[in-house]
Amino acid sequence: MRWIIGDVHGMHRPLERLIEEVGKIDTQCRFYFVGDYVNRGPDSRRVIDLLLSLNGAKFVRGNHDDIFDQVLNGTPYASNAANGDPMAAFSWFMEFGLDQTFASYGVSDSQLYDCTSLEKLQAIISAVPESHRKFIHDLPPVIEDNDLFVAHAKWDPYETDAMPNLAEMLKTNDAGRHKLLWGRYTEEEIAITKAWRRTGYFGHTPVYAYAASQTTGEVLMLPIAGNKIVLLDTGVALNTNGRLTAFCAENHSFIQVDHFANVVEVAR
Repeated sequence: MRWIIGDVHGMHRPLERLIEEVGKIDTQCRFYFVGDYVNRGPDSRRVIDLLLSLNGAKFVRGNHDDIFDQVLNGTPYASNAANGDPMAAFSWFMEFGLDQTFASYGVSDSQLYDCTSLEKLQAIISAVPESHRKFIHDLPPVIEDNDLFVAHAKWDPYETDAMPNLAEMLKTNDAGRHKLLWGRYTEEEIAITKAWRRTGYFGHTPVYAYAASQTTGEVLMLPIAGNKIVLLDTGVALNTNGRLTAFCAENHSFIQVDHFANVVEVAR
């Protein structure tokens, strides 16, 4: 069966435990990922090593991965506030966990906070193995099956997902690429009937941002399912209440582990 995993954000131990737990109940499991593998958490390097070891897994890029790509390789997939400038992207995302990512590659705090030129940035980038740079650079925008698609942030609910495929439609649509990596759904958009023929799976916006994830004032870190849509960013790296979720496309069951890699929820 196909298991879609939410935003990982450098949380290696929860990811490793989640993969193990899925494997216990589904020996033929296939993993799809919604992006954002780096930043915020402490172990981005180990996360990418683990992802590279998964046979048959499929990945899409998130906005954090796209910024990392811009810093490492010079060009993002989607336009962003850094306007194509790797130094600007570096400085911007140092506030959003990029320092944690480079620290996982052995870069010192003094190097990071004294990075004032492209030459110094190149010295920092050299700590990232070529296989990791290639993984980030080659991340596609979407995964597409006959009955589902996976993207990081948003596909317009009023726009078709029919042929040509989404990746093809995005080639000449920079606004669409930006929305795919940076957009956020409103609660109304989650609920409305989509123009899509397939179910879309997304991350990016933590589920606690929506009232639908709350009851009696308690924030529930559970996936949100609406009309032809499932939201899977359950905030594993954001705080100690966060979780990492694997959602089964075939039967809508899910497994979650918490910030400390403990299994906390199995819904079948």
